[in-house]
Amino acid sequence: MEKSVQAINYAKEKGLYVSYFPYDTTRAELPALKTLLKEVTRKSKPDSLAIVDTTGCALPEGIKVLIGEIKKISNLPVEIHTHNDLGLSVANSLAAVEAGAEVVHVCVNGLGERCGNTALDEMVVCLKTLLGINMDRIRYDKLYELSHLTEKLSGVKLAGSKPLTGSLAFKRESGLGIDMIKQEPLIAFATHPELVGRKFETVLGKKSGRPSIKLKLEELGIQTTDEKISELLTKVKLMGTEKKGVVSDDEFKGILKDVLD
Repeated sequence: MEKSVQAINYAKEKGLYVSYFPYDTTRAELPALKTLLKEVTRKSKPDSLAIVDTTGCALPEGIKVLIGEIKKISNLPVEIHTHNDLGLSVANSLAAVEAGAEVVHVCVNGLGERCGNTALDEMVVCLKTLLGINMDRIRYDKLYELSHLTEKLSGVKLAGSKPLTGSLAFKRESGLGIDMIKQEPLIAFATHPELVGRKFETVLGKKSGRPSIKLKLEELGIQTTDEKISELLTKVKLMGTEKKGVVSDDEFKGILKDVLD
């Protein structure tokens, strides 16, 4: 405790903004944590207090309770710092905001130790779409570009299933309602692809239907008969089943050549 007080006072003497960042906050005994924070804020003047889920083991309801308890003993702004070890980083950060936290720690693509931290893009989009909190200084339409620039510079590859910016986030293989989804993406997705600088994409595979084939043909500027569309669909489904994955555009062009030539 005394070392914390000394460090805070020294940093404040140097004119720095100081956030008191007690390691492993979420696994601390609550009475001991409250005593620590009371004494530290009595003997020094940090600018904010951080809740640190060091090992990513907290639940959202637990985060809410913890922030509520800290708000009872201090009027300082509360910051939330979460890790994604159990896949709860964004959920815990959202819960913190709902409970009154003023600052959320984020990283582009969630880059961080072990399983990472709260992803910037996921957090700001959730704030906007789920809690109605619009971050005026955020260019939402640049989030995809930023994500992939960071991927390139860091060398850390994005999972295809990464929410919002992964390669699969706004792709649809199933042919069911594909024409309606193109007109209104919210039928199938949590948010409009354009919000984060993306577009809806149709991919072909074993779950495709005739509308999927028609959309792909439209993209390629090709018109053909219903009979040929049925033949194309059969071959696409067969290839998707055999390769246990989607049919690439180049593969589809190969099928087109076989069927239409």
